[in-house]
Amino acid sequence: MAGMSEEMHMGEKIEKEFSPSPWEYLGWYILGGFLLFAWIIPGVIVILIAEGIRRGNKYYITNKRVIHQFTFLSRKTSSAQFDKLQDVHFTQNIIERIFGIGKVHMNTAGTHLVEIVFKGVQNPVNVKRMVEHNMMRKK
Repeated sequence: MAGMSEEMHMGEKIEKEFSPSPWEYLGWYILGGFLLFAWIIPGVIVILIAEGIRRGNKYYITNKRVIHQFTFLSRKTSSAQFDKLQDVHFTQNIIERIFGIGKVHMNTAGTHLVEIVFKGVQNPVNVKRMVEHNMMRKK
């Protein structure tokens, strides 16, 4: 929760905190592994950057909203209150299904664009259900 405390609203509590699964970055790890055989330094750099980006993505479900915070070289936080969410769905391609991960997409009123995406989450059906449950509590 370090770094999130200043982002929290009065009375807000984190119900779930998670990061993308390493499986989400498998392609980058494979690329880095191949590069290790030819050029060690670039291979290590690719793997370290992929892991830094993975660890830099944090997802939160609070009692009031969903939050995606990305911190790598800079920091960006996107959030949406449950009563503003209009659509929640998840997607899984074949590789994601094999590894039990997926993406949860959340849209707010007034736009057709996906505004917040939790990528590479374990058991995306449960994450979607948790968001929907909180949406129902707020209506």
